[in-house]
Amino acid sequence: MTSHNGRGRTAAVLLGGIAGGIICGRLLPPLVNALMSASRTRAGSDPFALLMDDHRRILSLLDEMATAPSGSRLQRGRLFLALKRKLAKHAMAEEDVVYPIVRREMGSDDPGMHLYQEHAEMKTLLYEIESQLMAGQDWGGTVGQLRDLIRSHIDEEENTIFPALRRQMASSVLPKLSGQISREEALVM
Repeated sequence: MTSHNGRGRTAAVLLGGIAGGIICGRLLPPLVNALMSASRTRAGSDPFALLMDDHRRILSLLDEMATAPSGSRLQRGRLFLALKRKLAKHAMAEEDVVYPIVRREMGSDDPGMHLYQEHAEMKTLLYEIESQLMAGQDWGGTVGQLRDLIRSHIDEEENTIFPALRRQMASSVLPKLSGQISREEALVM
């Protein structure tokens, strides 16, 4: 009886650990991000500064990818996954929060639609990079193309789009926008 009871407790502890891991791994990050976003909203942080920080991290990852040795599949895989995750979070925030505001506030012939198209081109290049990674091929040229596209995209956002939105939007709205961006990014695990 005792050994059966011991196995039952061991199984319960194991299942409890698995459940705890799922809770901490899947549910805790969005909760923490929601709390952080509420704090940023209260502090009045600049939503565009958050996105610009993302831009710096994305460019840094691309620089690391460009110099990663071809033979280091593990390092290249880690860098690729980090870039893909960061780009997904960032793109989701821009596409679901910022670009609709661009369309509303900047009402032009192309109210930000080309920005969505550039995101689609980035996803196509990510697919090519992933294929090259899986095949053990050199990805330098494709990483360079992606970096050039992202650099151009960032330049437009940081030098044209974001300053225009700052001018056109009421300063009381900016902290709320910061919270929306943080919440949107938190949806991507």
